[in-house]
Amino acid sequence: MSAPIVITGASSGLGLATATILAGKGIPVILGCRDEGRAAAAKQQILTAVPTAEVEIVIIDLASIDSVRHAARQLKSLAVPPAAIICNAGLQIVDGVQESADGFEMTFASNHLGHFQLIDEVIGTLASGARILVVSSDVHQGPAKSGGFPAPEWTTPGELADVEVQRRTASNRGGRVRYSTSKLANVYFTYELARRVADRGITANAFDPGLMPETRLSRNYPMLMRRGFQLMTPIIRLMMPVARPLSQSADDLAWLATAPEMAEVTGSYFTGRDKVPSAPESHDTEKARELWEVSESLVRKA
Repeated sequence: MSAPIVITGASSGLGLATATILAGKGIPVILGCRDEGRAAAAKQQILTAVPTAEVEIVIIDLASIDSVRHAARQLKSLAVPPAAIICNAGLQIVDGVQESADGFEMTFASNHLGHFQLIDEVIGTLASGARILVVSSDVHQGPAKSGGFPAPEWTTPGELADVEVQRRTASNRGGRVRYSTSKLANVYFTYELARRVADRGITANAFDPGLMPETRLSRNYPMLMRRGFQLMTPIIRLMMPVARPLSQSADDLAWLATAPEMAEVTGSYFTGRDKVPSAPESHDTEKARELWEVSESLVRKA
């Protein structure tokens, strides 16, 4: 078996589309999914499209430290370590503040902490040449770059993880702010990871897939908002430069994971296949280091 590529959030949307493209290239894929039924359906969808595909499933709930730990053990036991890990899974919660299985604010736990833990646990088994891609978003850059999405509000990693602090400061746009803040955390994490593994020949880059109206990211919105979002997809694509077809973003992400010319590129931020500047704030090395150290502490305490 050749080295597989692991993709979290692979039961639908960008993760599934990217896995299908990779499978079509003859690359084994491991689908990291929270729900077994949806994972099995995704695997079957890939096999229908690519009957010769090599597809495995690892169940992982990124909002549960125990679940991530179990998934990491499975990945560390592979006969051939992954060629790449694509940290794609994410959620956006607009209805109040939710709590993870370990007592953390759910957006921070799912979008940052779970991926941090997964990479931190498996990084020692990855070989030189391995690639780590973290799906972020231009919402971390503020409204001017994201089509009006609220800007991040970075405080401290401890406060961002603290569900009670988040409840006290919640507002009617708080869920969207927590989402954009988690996407800034993704960039901090990527850059700090790239610095820490540079001497091992492992690369780490962040990826902005653009606004993809057809994905399930709006699944936690009220039903009427979800329906309106779906109906407006053609208009959104025409009117908003940040909007991209799912198929294009998936093809770009698969390219970043496999292209020979990307073998030594690290510590960068991509929109599609273009290396572009991330927010000035995202280059704050002290905040990135603090996020790493606090995340390490949170994972080990739980």
